[in-house]
Amino acid sequence: MKNKILILYDFEGKTQVEKVQALRCMFGYRDKSNYNYQYDRAGDLANVKLSRSKKSVLHLENETDLAKVAEILKKLKIEFEVAKLQ
Repeated sequence: MKNKILILYDFEGKTQVEKVQALRCMFGYRDKSNYNYQYDRAGDLANVKLSRSKKSVLHLENETDLAKVAEILKKLKIEFEVAKLQ
């Protein structure tokens, strides 16, 4: 059985603008222009193998990505907890 790593993060105390900026930085977004152009902007977590089951839960597949995700969340000043399940 594979080990699972769950990261629970929380936006408590953040304004709506700060939440949107953090989510865009983490996961990326689609930038649309007035002339029907669309650009997909990659987030910092684009190269990390993860899945999201709920709004504030990340499932990691390997432990090597944990340090990268923790560094990004600390940079964005987002509180988080790590749970390792077997």
